[in-house]
Amino acid sequence: MKNRFYLFSFFLVFLCLPLSGKSDPFTKPFDNPVDDPKLPRVLIIGDSISIGYTPRVRKLLDGKANVHRPKTNCRWSAFGDENVLLWIGEEKWDLIHFNFGLWDWYGWKQNKKATAQSYAKSLEGIVQKLKSSGAKLVFAVTTPPCIGPEKKVQFIVEDERAEKFNRSALAVMKKYGVAINDLYSLIGKDRAKYQLGANDVHYNDAGRDLLAAQVSKVITKELSQ
Repeated sequence: MKNRFYLFSFFLVFLCLPLSGKSDPFTKPFDNPVDDPKLPRVLIIGDSISIGYTPRVRKLLDGKANVHRPKTNCRWSAFGDENVLLWIGEEKWDLIHFNFGLWDWYGWKQNKKATAQSYAKSLEGIVQKLKSSGAKLVFAVTTPPCIGPEKKVQFIVEDERAEKFNRSALAVMKKYGVAINDLYSLIGKDRAKYQLGANDVHYNDAGRDLLAAQVSKVITKELSQ
């Protein structure tokens, strides 16, 4: 009887294992969906902010688009320029929504820190490579820096620095006719309401919902044109 009990317990654990590892694109950002061939294919490229809103975008666009993303944090713009062809692969994309900026401002894990000029050069390289996919392109102007000194680098990104980088990015996008999704202005002066703290660039659930709604709205609009 005791052996039967242990065997039954083991069987229950075994049954639960697949459930714990089950793919769920609506809660797990790196679990890309099984495509509905009737729907357009969308690729989201970006940093941890985009990782946070990706599952919510999938929910909002359920039945309207197949929403994928690279299974990684896409980090800073020079890193993106080196890796973007790998991320888009050989698959067909109808729309690519992409962003870079926060890592460039703060310089996380970078030996060579970005300037507005180097940022623009990297973005130009990214856009040129993305255009080779034939997809419609949407650039998301990066979300604002946190209010106080960021917890890892311990300094404040001043508005002047952020806006200088953003102007450089917008000039590149204008040059190549890339559509704009202004997430910087969306959050605007409400950072204290939506960010996790004065030293954290990431977002609470309300902030992620706000970002996802905007991203979904812009993707829907651009796919319809």
